[in-house]
Amino acid sequence: MTQPFTGLVAYPITSMTDDGEPDLISFAHLVRNTAFAGVSGVAVLATSGAGVTFDRGERQAVVQTAVESALMVGTSEGARDSVMPVYAAVSAASTREVVHLAEDAERAGAAGLLLAPFSYLPLSDAEVRALFTTVAEATSLPICFYNKPVQTQYDVSPETLAHLAANANLAAVKDTMRRDDVAGRIRDLRNAVGPEFSIGLSADVQLLAERPDVDAWHSGLAGLLPGDYIDVWRLARAGSPQGASMARLQNIAQTLAGMPHAIGALHALSNVIGVPTAGPRGPFAAATQEETWQLSSASYG
Repeated sequence: MTQPFTGLVAYPITSMTDDGEPDLISFAHLVRNTAFAGVSGVAVLATSGAGVTFDRGERQAVVQTAVESALMVGTSEGARDSVMPVYAAVSAASTREVVHLAEDAERAGAAGLLLAPFSYLPLSDAEVRALFTTVAEATSLPICFYNKPVQTQYDVSPETLAHLAANANLAAVKDTMRRDDVAGRIRDLRNAVGPEFSIGLSADVQLLAERPDVDAWHSGLAGLLPGDYIDVWRLARAGSPQGASMARLQNIAQTLAGMPHAIGALHALSNVIGVPTAGPRGPFAAATQEETWQLSSASYG
């Protein structure tokens, strides 16, 4: 079995209807697109998927839809044993809620969990370790530490990652490239967790500029443009020159980075590429008409 949370992991939005409900038909289309493109895995209900805005039943329905969509593509291609894994983000404000979401995801067929230590106040190392240990005791799924230091005010240390890898079924980390010494950070993490642990990075602008040699790239843009992104990933792994896909993705990523409503902008981009959705559920704001035009120009200009 392929090591979980490796390769190109795509993070699609959760499509919405005009009356503010998850549009599972449109969302299934996005997941099938990622599977057909050949990405290594899809992660739902994380930042791009605005998971924290949905209740427990809605989250379970989203995970179930993603699993069924990935299975549909795999079986249609006669490759049931290589169905694209679906990873589910289960962050919530209480440990009890996280456990419920993790159990729901496992029942729905998820292949792994992404967990950010989410709280109104910054958490201590002891609290974070207890959270992950409790979740690991409630489910057999491998867990990826979703490290979001700006948003959570907690930056996981190599020592805590090593502790969780040894005691809480932690198999991976999704770290950010928005730090001063990315190479040093990767070196410190690798020394702490060893070669079997998946070290992945996120932040599309930086990923596309530096194309880091790590175990995984985690990308929200890949959830909408998986064909272009898989081309870039494969060429980067092969050390080959990049082409039109890279130029297009860099243009779109730079445009997105300059927009104040990040989730709304991803929803607008979904409409630009022909997968309909309303704006995200509040408090996230929808993109403006000007922002939508800018994204269209970046995509096809």
